[in-house]
Amino acid sequence: MALSEAEVERYARQLILPGFVPLTQEFLRMARVHVVGASEVGGPALLYLATAGVGNLLVDDGMDVAPEDTAAWLYGADQVGQARVFSAIEALRAASSFSKARPYSSGTDPTAALICTAWSGTARDAAERARLAGIPHVVAVVDGEGGQVVSVPTGAPCYSCACRPGSGAASRPGAAAAVGALGALELLQIIAGVVTGPGGRRIDLVLGEPQARATARVPGCPCGTGRTL
Repeated sequence: MALSEAEVERYARQLILPGFVPLTQEFLRMARVHVVGASEVGGPALLYLATAGVGNLLVDDGMDVAPEDTAAWLYGADQVGQARVFSAIEALRAASSFSKARPYSSGTDPTAALICTAWSGTARDAAERARLAGIPHVVAVVDGEGGQVVSVPTGAPCYSCACRPGSGAASRPGAAAAVGALGALELLQIIAGVVTGPGGRRIDLVLGEPQARATARVPGCPCGTGRTL
């Protein structure tokens, strides 16, 4: 369905970007993105996706709002202790009337996934589920004052092939927001068709500077055969 006049007005600044046409915006509107994590990394990412025009956001987070989450752009101090998923959905609905946000459930059928976390184990498990589901995904993991974002278009080397060990340092609010927003931007490019082909990449955020490199499959990794890791 063509964009409405209200949508054209809302996304006017995006529609003047090189290579970004109304059909690109329609791809975003049709997308169903499973977002794993809505804390200090996922909060900015969710807001970025909603305001960019992703049509359906499936929020997956079983924790309550923690004091540090108030830096995640979605939560106020009065929401500490409330269920994170419902507080996030309320904020997203207020941010954009063109994006539908609801809790993720096993019966949904996402077209892409964004995994936002400070824990590599959580990231690895969620990324493997997305790979086995055959959907493109991006993993954004914060680490101290930086972090890494791994883009996995369909057929690209998996997250386990591409990631590197982190320092384990506690995340900083500014870094968490930057990593989450960068992850959202990477996923938007995949959904919009800006990124084509099976190539993936990893972006390391070091002292505020992004350093991108292509990913490569580890010899013998099951992701090259479609098997489970």
